[in-house]
Amino acid sequence: MKKFFLNIKKMFNILSVIYRTSKSYFYIVMATNIISSFLPFISLIYTNLIIDALLNKEEVKIIYEYVIWLISLNLIIGITIQILNYFKQVHMVKFQYQLDNLIAIKSFELDYGQIESNDVMKLIKRAEEGSNSSGGMVNYANLVLGNILTSIFSIINASVILTGALRVKELTTTSLIAKIVNHPLTGAFLFLVVMIICIFNLVIMNNINKKSYEAMMGNIDGNRKFGYFYNICSNYKYGKDIRIYGMQPMIIERMSDQQYSVDNVWRSYSLYNIKWQTVITFMSKFLAFLAYAYVGIKAIYGLISIGNVVAYASAITIFASHLNTFIYTYEEISLRNNYLDNYFEFLNLKNDISYGKEEIDENESIEIEFKDLSFAYPHQDLTLKDINLKINKGEKLALVGSNGAGKTTLIKLLCRLYEPTNGDILINGKSLSSYSKESCYKIFSIVFQDFKLFSYSIKDNVASGMDANEEEVWNALEKSGIKERVLEMEDKLDTIIYQRNKKNGVEISGGEAQKFAIARALYKNAPLVILDEPTAALDPKSEAEIYEKFQELVQNKTSIFISHRLSSCKFCDRIVVLDNGKIIEVGTHKELINKNGMYAKMWNAQAQYYL
Repeated sequence: MKKFFLNIKKMFNILSVIYRTSKSYFYIVMATNIISSFLPFISLIYTNLIIDALLNKEEVKIIYEYVIWLISLNLIIGITIQILNYFKQVHMVKFQYQLDNLIAIKSFELDYGQIESNDVMKLIKRAEEGSNSSGGMVNYANLVLGNILTSIFSIINASVILTGALRVKELTTTSLIAKIVNHPLTGAFLFLVVMIICIFNLVIMNNINKKSYEAMMGNIDGNRKFGYFYNICSNYKYGKDIRIYGMQPMIIERMSDQQYSVDNVWRSYSLYNIKWQTVITFMSKFLAFLAYAYVGIKAIYGLISIGNVVAYASAITIFASHLNTFIYTYEEISLRNNYLDNYFEFLNLKNDISYGKEEIDENESIEIEFKDLSFAYPHQDLTLKDINLKINKGEKLALVGSNGAGKTTLIKLLCRLYEPTNGDILINGKSLSSYSKESCYKIFSIVFQDFKLFSYSIKDNVASGMDANEEEVWNALEKSGIKERVLEMEDKLDTIIYQRNKKNGVEISGGEAQKFAIARALYKNAPLVILDEPTAALDPKSEAEIYEKFQELVQNKTSIFISHRLSSCKFCDRIVVLDNGKIIEVGTHKELINKNGMYAKMWNAQAQYYL
């Protein structure tokens, strides 16, 4: 009983979400199904009247009236339902989009570290399954506002019609069979049989739904992995490596392994489902047999008219069918509540990182201080250890070190993509955690090592979807050294990069992509500029141009420059050397060369390229 009330509570909570998300869709689905529930009874009632009128040789005029009413009501209701179905489809698309949009918005709101988590990735997949698949709210609305309402109205209508079949009439025969079917207990017994069959079906459906949910949840990880490998096959960005290194057999084998595991789970569920659905079908046919036998015998002994046979037999079948549907729908709701629990669990997921309400003046220079900062990724040792460093306003700082030293991790902590394990980061003397999320993101212009461009126009990529000032976009493209290339393109700033959203999309090289990423950072014009390996994909000439313009690019802004190519360090006020998560050297280029430590060794190893 506790589970029953819990499911009912969840049902009303979900209906309230559907109502708030789209009132139009809510009302249209409800109206469509209420009207549809009357349709079979119109045919049933008027067919009964027409048959009896024909057998009783009533006036042709009366029969015509019955036929006209039958056709007219069916036509009116049919057209009404079609019109409502059209609007339902229109609003369903909008409704589904809004549900998917909630997942997308929540994904953006979550901390970067949470999105990276395998557990959260699985939860997102389960949320998508809950929103779009068997537990989808579109189907949920159809179940509750459709099946439940239709079943309730159909049961009521059938019950009203069946009152005539249950009436006791005077017998003109002494037949025992006639006495049995005329007795009120026979009707009660038939109702009892209906209830027993429905309860039996309820138990079966409960078990089937449990198996279905277990199968669906058990396959989420396999489906996610299969989808990853499948997308690799059709993603041209992976095409070169796959072909050159002959990875096709490996990828196909991985896909087959995941598909095989998924198929095994569904095969087991399908066999179980078919077996018990066969039992349900048999019970339904048995019930139909009893219904027709009951009214047929009554008709034979003159207890009801021939027209009533069709009406009552159909009414009994409809009553049993919709009672069964009502119980089945409850079980479906119970199952889909489980699916939608995942959807709401994701939407209610709390952020790990908390923000304050302080604001940073975008026009103010930025001072940064790392105090006793340490950080470890989940289930890993410390990546950064006791970092103490102050970056003055307007200072240009270079971060250098070997791969895995912690350079990019330090920047991600500064951007609040992660929360420090220990210690603090101060911006202009205040803890980074005291500032609002918008303020934290607003102060950074960053080119990450693994930056991403999107298959949109060049203007949208540079301006990041903001109201683009074309003059400033051109200025940023010129500073990053890619303006001339854009001028050669047919659509100029409106050129779509990559061939994803448009047939004539333009493919760009890695170096060109990097220049666009630098242009995006310059366009934002934030007070703190961070360049993480900004020239890694550039040729020596383009790299030299970027370095020569470095002072102009960052102007008087506080800037952090990460690079393995130490020639860039000569343009910086100070150089910080990281090794194994610790700061081991700090100084100017000249000071560190004279110190003859790790920086000097790295410089000397690359010196031949700078001569």
